[in-house]
Amino acid sequence: MRARLLVLFALLTLPISAQLTKDQRLADFRNLVDLYARRYAGTEWKKSAIHFDLLDLAPWTTRVADARTDLEFYDLMVEYVSDLQDAHDQYYLPSDFEAYLDFRGDLYDGKVLIDSINRKTLSADTFTFEIGDELVSVDGKPAADLVKQFSKYVSGARSASPPS
Repeated sequence: MRARLLVLFALLTLPISAQLTKDQRLADFRNLVDLYARRYAGTEWKKSAIHFDLLDLAPWTTRVADARTDLEFYDLMVEYVSDLQDAHDQYYLPSDFEAYLDFRGDLYDGKVLIDSINRKTLSADTFTFEIGDELVSVDGKPAADLVKQFSKYVSGARSASPPS
């Protein structure tokens, strides 16, 4: 009995991988698409107005099948919904995780400018940037690339110029 408990305890302490399988990811993606196929009234309009066919699954299912992690998969789900460019639709994950930089930036004339700083956590002595400074890059990645990368997480309507 003691040996069984020892083995059971050893098994419980092993790292457990909670990643979805490829089949589970594909099923979850198809479920999302099915909801849009049955309930989204603007399917044809989106196809003609912004050239996004939400029922053309070939490029999406390949990317979902190739996703290596759940996070990569969920990013694809967010991207799929954001490609509708519909301010009423956004893909949410049930999570309470949040991260803050304690400063904010926004686009002004095509540039990312700092528009607020929490000086309680980012002292001016240590963090010498100021409101109005331009954010040029983060970890060597240009700010414009970051805006493009993270814009899928912000619900918004159709952009001024449709994608090509």
